[in-house]
Amino acid sequence: MKTKTLSRLEQEVMNIVWGCGYCSVRDVLKKISRKKKLAYTTIATVLNRLYGKGLVRRKTQGSLIYYSAKISKEAYGKNTALLFLRKFFSSFGDSAIASFAESIEKLPEDKKKFLLKLLEKNK
Repeated sequence: MKTKTLSRLEQEVMNIVWGCGYCSVRDVLKKISRKKKLAYTTIATVLNRLYGKGLVRRKTQGSLIYYSAKISKEAYGKNTALLFLRKFFSSFGDSAIASFAESIEKLPEDKKKFLLKLLEKNK
C-alpha cells in the first residue's frame, strides 16, 4: 500500500478511528471536540478524504455511515517512516547516514538500546 501523507487534522481523526475501531462521524466529533471546536461537516469531509486515500473503510447501517481503519496504526507508522527514510537517504546520501548515526546518541537510553538492537538484528 502506498503511504499517503496526512494533514494534522487527518492524523487526529485517524488516531480516533484507530482508538475506536468502528465509529461514526458523530463519535469522532465527540472525541475531537474535547480539544477543539469543529463542525460535523468538517469531520465528515475529513473522513471522506481518508476514505478516498484508502485509509478507512465505510459501512452504512440505516442512515448512518460507520468508519473503520483499513490499515493498523503500526503498519501506517512503519510505511510512513520507511517512505521518509528512503527520501531522506536518496536526497542526502552519506551525510544523511552520518547525521542519523550521530543522532542516536541524543536518544533516551531505552530508545537507543532498542534501535541498536534492531539495527544489529537486521544486518
